[in-house]
Amino acid sequence: MCSFTPALGLFNKPDSVLGKRIYLWLFLFLCAAFVAWKLYTNKQQLATETQLSEISRAYVPVEVVEPQLETLSNHLKADGIFLPAKEMFVISETAGRVLEVFKNKGEWVNEGDLIAKVDDEVLRIELEATQANLAKLHKDQERLTNLIEGEAAPKNKIEDIELGILAAEAKEKGLKKQIANTSIKAPMTGTLGLRFIERGSVIGPGIQVAQITNLEKLFLMVKVTEYDVLNVRKGQTVSVAPDVYAGVTIPGKVTNIGLRADNAFTYDIEIEVINPNKTPLRAGMHAKASFTFDANRKGLTLPRKAIAGSLQDAKVYVVKDTIAELRTVTLGDTFGEKVEVVSGIQEGEK
Repeated sequence: MCSFTPALGLFNKPDSVLGKRIYLWLFLFLCAAFVAWKLYTNKQQLATETQLSEISRAYVPVEVVEPQLETLSNHLKADGIFLPAKEMFVISETAGRVLEVFKNKGEWVNEGDLIAKVDDEVLRIELEATQANLAKLHKDQERLTNLIEGEAAPKNKIEDIELGILAAEAKEKGLKKQIANTSIKAPMTGTLGLRFIERGSVIGPGIQVAQITNLEKLFLMVKVTEYDVLNVRKGQTVSVAPDVYAGVTIPGKVTNIGLRADNAFTYDIEIEVINPNKTPLRAGMHAKASFTFDANRKGLTLPRKAIAGSLQDAKVYVVKDTIAELRTVTLGDTFGEKVEVVSGIQEGEK
């Protein structure tokens, strides 16, 4: 057996070397094929990029116009949003634990109605002690007055008691005021839109307890240009058309005119309207206000074909260094093939 085993090793060894050589040549062939494929794809990519570089830059010819300042009709329409005429936060003026809540969100409250009650036991105990001390001081004052009348005591002794009475009376008034503040009442008439406390809540001075909103009157806030604000007058009658009610108009009155322009160079106009019972409105709704002036007014106009998109969501392309920049604009009235631009562009821009 010792002489036969080496003989088997001599026959197996050449087969192992041959197999390794085959694997090596196969690996080298695959590597060469991958390199050839990579070189071919790189060559194709370079050829494509060369063709693209030979293409000249394309330009699109367009017509450029400038907004024109023209004399318009004596009518002006402006979009706006309704805001509540009266809205107020109920602020706590006391500290303590809420014992009871009497009004819920959505309920109508009148001025002076009790909204919540805060624990006042400690304050009442202190008030009783102050009132007892005040009663004692009054008795001491009476006794000392009798002694002074009988010349049994000097007159200057009563001054200390009188000062003590004044201090006790002031403290009594302060405690009564603090106890009254534990009854949180509605400061105005309206709907309790928000409530931030619950039974068992602990509050402190300056904490917001609730919010009351009165929608009996509304303010329509609209924006007009510098050319139009000079024609608007305080107290002027305006026709208001809410978006939610087609064909419905409500009379309004200008109550305030903005003194300073915003970043878009427009001015705020405040229009007061009475909330109709048949067509009730809510804060946040949109409406269009129609103004009528005694004289014609001026405004910026553009051709309708310069407007990109719809008139409700209007945009224009403004040229900046040979590049067209899309910009949102606010439109006013339409005059045939022209539209009034309320904000978004300025005179002289292309």
